[in-house]
Amino acid sequence: MLLELPIRTQRLELRDFQPTEFDAVHEYRSDPDVTRFMFFEPDTAADTEWYLDSILETQRAEPRQVWELAVVDTADSRLVGGCDLTLESSHEADLGYILARRAWGKGYGTEIARALVERGFSDPGLHRIFATCDRENHASRRVLEKAGLLFESTLIHHKFTKSRWWDSELYALTREDWSAAAEGDD
Repeated sequence: MLLELPIRTQRLELRDFQPTEFDAVHEYRSDPDVTRFMFFEPDTAADTEWYLDSILETQRAEPRQVWELAVVDTADSRLVGGCDLTLESSHEADLGYILARRAWGKGYGTEIARALVERGFSDPGLHRIFATCDRENHASRRVLEKAGLLFESTLIHHKFTKSRWWDSELYALTREDWSAAAEGDD
């Protein structure tokens, strides 16, 4: 899979992170409300520095397996979050997103997920895109459904982190289902 960047939507630009974006990344990754449903604790400055360094490293990987992208609001050119498509195999990718609190409730999550699904399936080798979210994260579940992903199952005790077992909802979409839905929209 090779994603052509940047990816532009009606209001957003999804592009590679830059080394100079520490402050914007730290703003959302250190916010306890933002990380509530994430598998990581709010970042310290050192955590964000490590995270940004690791993202920049994935951009140089050959072949590239991870497209961890900055989400920029084109109205004011401010970085408002991150998103990713990560190859889990040659035909399957994991989709994810995280948004700063100030970007919540604007439909950005759905816009991001739809753009990643569309771009992901434009690669002829990708067959399935999936995402998981905490069972209690109703907003994220709605985003995935609006983006066309279908509920597949509940993963009980899916991951142990933050001193507890997490139950996750698994959503997925195959190329065939995506194509059929796109044909139905015409």
